[in-house]
Order: sequence, then structure tokens, then C-alpha cells
Amino acid sequence: MSISRRGRIRRSAAAVVTASALLAPVAAVTATASEGPGPATVGTVTGASGRHGAAGAELADGARVDLVDGRDVRITEAAEGSAGGASRYAIGAVDGTVSVRPAGTSESAKLPLASAGPAPGASPATSAGRDTYTSSTYAVKLNITNADVRSKLFYVWNRRTWTSYAVNSDVIGPSATVKLPPGDYFSVALHNDWQEPSYLLTRTFTVGSAATTVSFDQRLAKETAIRTDDTGATRMSAAAWLTVPGGDLAGFAGSGADKVYVTPFSLQGVSLRLHDVLGKKGSSAAVPSPYRYDLTHTWTTTVPSTPVRTVRTADLAKTVTTVRAPGTRTPADLLSVPQFGEWTGVYVGSPVPVAGSVTEYATPGVTYGRLLHYGTGDLSLDLPDRTLPAGTTEGEVLGASPAQPVRREWGGSQRNAGKIWLYEPHAFGDTAGHEGIDGRAAYAYKLTGSDGVTYAQASGLDAYDTVTSSALPSAERTYTLDQTVHRRVPYSRLGTDVHSLWTFRSAYQSGQELPLIDTRLTVDGLDGYGRAAAGTVRVDTTATTRNRAAAEANTKVTALAYSLDDGATWTDAPLAADGSATLDVPATASFVALRVTAADDLGGGLTRTLRRAFAAPAPQGDERVGATGVSGVVVNGGKPVRLTTEPLQEFKASFTVNDPSGVARAGIHLYRGAYDTPDAVLYETWPATCTRATETTSTCEAQFAYIHPRWTLGRNVLAGSWKVSVWAESADGTGLRDVHAVKTVPVVRDATLTANAGPEPVAKGGTLTVTGKLARADWETLGGYHGYSGMKVQLQFRKAGATAYSLVKTVTADSTGGLKTTVQASADGYWRYVFTGSSSTSSATSAADYVDVR
Repeated sequence: MSISRRGRIRRSAAAVVTASALLAPVAAVTATASEGPGPATVGTVTGASGRHGAAGAELADGARVDLVDGRDVRITEAAEGSAGGASRYAIGAVDGTVSVRPAGTSESAKLPLASAGPAPGASPATSAGRDTYTSSTYAVKLNITNADVRSKLFYVWNRRTWTSYAVNSDVIGPSATVKLPPGDYFSVALHNDWQEPSYLLTRTFTVGSAATTVSFDQRLAKETAIRTDDTGATRMSAAAWLTVPGGDLAGFAGSGADKVYVTPFSLQGVSLRLHDVLGKKGSSAAVPSPYRYDLTHTWTTTVPSTPVRTVRTADLAKTVTTVRAPGTRTPADLLSVPQFGEWTGVYVGSPVPVAGSVTEYATPGVTYGRLLHYGTGDLSLDLPDRTLPAGTTEGEVLGASPAQPVRREWGGSQRNAGKIWLYEPHAFGDTAGHEGIDGRAAYAYKLTGSDGVTYAQASGLDAYDTVTSSALPSAERTYTLDQTVHRRVPYSRLGTDVHSLWTFRSAYQSGQELPLIDTRLTVDGLDGYGRAAAGTVRVDTTATTRNRAAAEANTKVTALAYSLDDGATWTDAPLAADGSATLDVPATASFVALRVTAADDLGGGLTRTLRRAFAAPAPQGDERVGATGVSGVVVNGGKPVRLTTEPLQEFKASFTVNDPSGVARAGIHLYRGAYDTPDAVLYETWPATCTRATETTSTCEAQFAYIHPRWTLGRNVLAGSWKVSVWAESADGTGLRDVHAVKTVPVVRDATLTANAGPEPVAKGGTLTVTGKLARADWETLGGYHGYSGMKVQLQFRKAGATAYSLVKTVTADSTGGLKTTVQASADGYWRYVFTGSSSTSSATSAADYVDVR
């Protein structure tokens, strides 16, 4: 048995085949046509020898063969209506001549290398009757000018062959050097830094017979964007990139709401692609925009001097998307990426309402890949690609409960010859069949044969781990696959446990998906939080068998049961002929668990249990099972969580867990408002780390990082008293402690305070004026502190040589936060203002101002 990691890659289109062959007697190339209308390059053979220049000829099948820059043999398929292109070509180089022959023909095209003369700086060599030349390369310095460059990437292509050249961009500073042979080139410099504008700077240049420097002047770049006639909409995130013939790309610029600049250019076949996501000004993760613009535009060949595209909302595609909550209100981000048949893959997005809906506007006719992330982003729904026409389209519902396993798009577990490969990651799909995965869930697999042998067993895995069995008998046998998935996370109150027990028959076969049964359960009448009202609830069920025709498998659900006490007791719900059943939900229940059983005529079966499949009317309070306890909760070292306007803020929290068997996992989060419907949340960035201190006690620590009040909170009214929720599970699986409000902590706006006493010096007994200003962080704008009016501020004085300050008087801040008062000067010393803080704002002490009294 072995365990490995598995990831997913989105694929688009492939185009050209490359092989080194000019020095070989014969090379065969299989042509792969690139997408798009008209002639396309179907094969490229690159060698290390040849002569500078270009030669070309037409092949017997109507295709065109060209020798370009002494490096590449390019084969271009025939245009539509001609003889058509061959799929393979034989290519060789002997006695200074390149020969290209389509497969299945005897006629070849010969391109004489000697006719063009040697490349500049090339030296002839003779080997086995063949004349060859080695081309020289020259150092080209790529340099970004008139810019503050901290990070950059350079891209270079030969603009005739569109061969790319790697550039080492890791060197410090605005420059990098690449060695290039003589030729004509197109280059891109990507220059960006976090929370600053991004730049895609372009240049064309020629390399002759000497080293050269190519400069990218940032001053020539122009802002690029897609805008609408909706004046209330603003950019939430964006991506911009360049593509060249063959599908290569340069980028990606953008990501957040910052501006993107590009150098205008005109070059055949080169495109600038823009993807902008817009939302309502002032929206944030805690207060998401009620609408979302998903806009795409491409400039091909020519990027204008003002590369800004403006679109009318009335001309866009429109739909309404409903996002269900996983039992609790939690932040969610909808991400998308336009599909162009290239190696793209940058998802950008924006927060969307949960337990609500968002009106989406999209560029018509563009296909978008989409993802929905909940909470910390560990819980993700993989949505199908979508192309919308102009006008209004019926909407869809995402994330509806119950969370349940969904077969992955590319197939699930497989029988590969003598072994079985287990991979069932999507345990948290929704009722619409969208694949769902949670990176914080713990997976376990056990594969047993009818002979009683366990062929695979592993636990403590994450969703991306795969398990491969030991060698299996070749004859067909019945096997049992037991998968358990467990999670306890702050962003979901539902779907804590998913248990699937399959039986299936399998024999020696190569690369065949196991005939496992899949079920789909839908529950009518649930609200946006996945909660049922008291009374009768209808559940609809279906079942299918993988890799088999439905008629052959004859798969059906045979039983359904439900539990109101987390699986301690079960009640059967009789099935109707259509696979539906009704169950009674009392007003006293908090959660409903479901257990479905299915079978097929091929010897397969499934029993699947969904714990906390959906919520019931009664609120669920604190939980305690077994001897597990939590104590000693400390947030931010016992001080208020003080948030400025800066990004990347962080703080830590710690707590103690007690259990005779130790702790398996634990967590902590902060929330404002009600537990199940919070106004805002602050999640631990990664799962808490617990260290065993004694046999029964562990100390756990969690980090809250990457906090940006403008984007995370976005509302000043969220400052104040927040509740702290802590939970822990025992190592032996028998204990649980979940406290929803173990304590409260202040999460406050940072305050600043200044003081200035004058005149300086001042005569003894003279009047001294002390001015200043009290301001606090504004979480609703990007940067800036605004005056805090009406607050009482202490004026304090410390005599020169003394160690303590004394209160002189209390001053009230004016409407702009200004402070001004007068006192009689009596001695040399230090003056300062002190603000003790408020329920929403931190304390602040000004710097002391020394005054010389004469």
C-alpha cells in the first residue's frame, strides 16, 4: 500500500511539436494543428546548427516549410480548400541541405543552407561530409527605467518564429541579461508589487552582431481597465496578461483593486487580455457587494493609446446566483477565470453574500471557470464552466445542504491492473452536484476483500492524499471500501462527518473506474442557512453506479433513515416509489442526520451516513462530550486587538486543553454578533497547533494573520466587544468540548494623539498653549485616520527631573478631533495628552513636548 498527493490542473489547448533534428540524418514530427482559423503552424524542428537567413518551399501536401534564422524548420499546414496537411513529416540535414518530406509521399522539399551564407560570427565546421555552422549569441540587457522596481519578470520571444527564451529575472534591481542569437524579438517586462500598480511593459528590438541594451520606459505605460456605466461600481480584483502566437503568455499583472498599466503596441498576433471583477464601492468580506461584474476584453494586434474599455450594463449577460450558508453566516468569495483555449489559470474574485444572493453581470459569450470559497478558503466548491448570452438568464443555487460526496469530474477510485487506487476527495459537494472539498477535513480509507484480507488502510489523510492498495487477486471478487471524513471548522456548522461504506465486485483490469454507487439527496424547504422549520420535511433520493449503464446496473435507493441525536438512535423513513421520503422534524431538534442505503444488480451496495446533514429549528448551544475541557484562553496577550488601517496585521491566541487521552485537534475564532449569524468573523489563518505539556494537558496556539480591516471588516461599527469561541476534540475520539462564547475581547480602531506646547521658551507665570489632535483609524477607506470628536483627553505634566506625570486638566476634542487649552507655566518639564480609550477605540498617548520655562 502507498499514499501519495494529488492535485488538479486545468488544461486548455496544445499547439506545436518541437524536436532537435537538424544534425540527425532523419527526424519524424507528428503535426498537431493549433486552434484558430486559417493556416497554422503544425510542427517545429529546432537544431543547434544552420546558417542565418530564411528559406522556404511548398510541400507536396500543400503545406509550407520555412527555414527561419538558421534555427527552426517551421511547417505551416495548408489553408482550407487545398490539398490538406499530412500528420507526420520526415526531416533531415545532410551536406548543407535540409530535406522535408510529408509522410506517405516520395517528394521532398530541399532548403539549401549555403544559399544564405553563414550567420554573423558563425564559424564553419565539417563532420562526416556535412557542412554545419554554429550561430553566435550576444548579451542583451533588459532594463526597466523611470520606475521603482522591487520585483519583475522578463519574457522574450523571437517575433518571427515565436520561440521563447528564458530570462533569469531573480537578480536584484530593474535589469536582467539574456543571451540571444541574431534576430527580431518581442519582449515584455512585468513589474508589480503588492498593493501597488502593476505594469506590463513591451518592446520590440533586433539583435545584430553585438551586445545591446533594451530599455522599458515605465512612463510610456497607460492605465488599462474595463469600466461600466454603473458609477457605483469599482474594481475589486483584476488580471491582465499578454499572449503571443502559439499560446504562450506573459503575466499576470493585477490581482487586487490596484491599477494596471500597459505599454500600447501594435504587433501581429499579440493580444492583451483583461479580466476585471467589479463590485459596489465600500463592500468588504463582512459586507459583500449585492452585485458583481465579471468583465473580459481582448485587444488583438493593436493595443490603443487609451486601453480602457467601457461597457453598458444593459448589453451584458445578467443572472442571479443564490449562495447558501453551511449552517452559519461566513465570508465567501466567488472566483472566476475566462477561458481562451490557452494556458491561463488566474482566478480573481470578490466577496459574495452568504444566505443571500448576488446579481451577476458578465461579458456575453465568454466562458468562465468558477470556484466558490467559504470561510478561510479551505472549503471550496468547483463550479462548472459557464457561458452566458446577452440578456437575462435563469440563476443557480450554490452550496445547498446537505453537504455530500460527489464523484469527481475525471472519475474516482480505479482498478489499475493488480492494484486499486483510492481517491474520493469531494466529500462536501452540494445538492446541485457541484464538487466540494475541505482542506481541513481528515480522511480515512480501508479496503477489505471478501477473503478477509485488508489490502489498504490509512487515516489522518487530507483531501488530496491518495491510497494505493497492495497486490490484489486477479480473479473477480467482492471488496468493501470504508471511507470516513471528519471535520470541525468555524465556517461550517453542518457536515461534520461523512461515512461511506461501499461493496463492489472487481477483477484484474487496466485503468477502469470502480463500479461504486453514488447517491444524491435533496431536502425541500431549507432556508439560506440549511435549516428546516418544525414539521414535515421531504427528502428526495437518487442513486447511480459508476462506469456502468443505468439499465445494466439497475441502481436504486433501498432505505432512508434519520437521526435527531447525532446518530445515537435512528428512525426509518419509508420510501415512496419515486425515491422520496418524509420525516418529522420537532421544534426541539438542532440537527438532522441522514443515512441512505442503495444497491445495484451487479453486487454493489452503499450505506452512507451524513451527520448534521441539515439544521433544525432549535439553536445548538455549547457542547460537551466525555472529559475534554478547555481553559486559559488568552487573545493577543491579554490586550485589546488593535487594528490600524494597514494590511497584513496579525495577532495570536492561546488556550489549554485537558483530556486523559490528549488532544486530536482544536480551534478558536472571534465573532461579532450572534454565533450562527455573526456580523463579522476573524478566523485562525491555519489550524491551531497543540503541544503536549503533561500526560493530560496540551497548550494550543493559533495565529490570526493577513488581516486588512478595509477588506476584512469594512465597517467602523464592527469595532467593539467580540466573542471568542473555542473547541477541542480528544485524541481517542470520545471527547468534545465546544464553547461558543468563552470570553469577550475588544477589537478596536487604532488611535493616534499629538501634543504641542508653546511658546518655547516661555516666561515663568506666562500663558502656555497646548494643542493637539485625537484621530482614529478608518476601516471604511483605504488608509487614513479621521478626527475623533467629543472625547475627553487628559493633559498631563511631568516636571524636569521627576519620574511621574500628574493630571493637569481634561480637554474635550472638537468636531475635527482638535485639542486646545491654556495653562500657566511654572517650571521646566514635559507636556502630553493621554486618551484612555473607548469601547470602539484604543487608548493613545502623545509624544511628550518639553518646554523651557525662564
